[in-house]
Amino acid sequence: MELAQAYFPAITPRAAWKKLKSLLIDDPSTSHLARLTRRTFLPAEVATIFAALGMP
Repeated sequence: MELAQAYFPAITPRAAWKKLKSLLIDDPSTSHLARLTRRTFLPAEVATIFAALGMP
């Protein structure tokens, strides 16, 4: 949720999480991360997200 809030600080944490998941699904290099059942990302996964979406 912290990562989602970093990308979307003006909306609620839950809405930010949903929006981040939709961005992850749209990008082929990160779509597998959107299907994870956990709500935390490993450092390597965060690096992949930063590479695909840019820094928040």
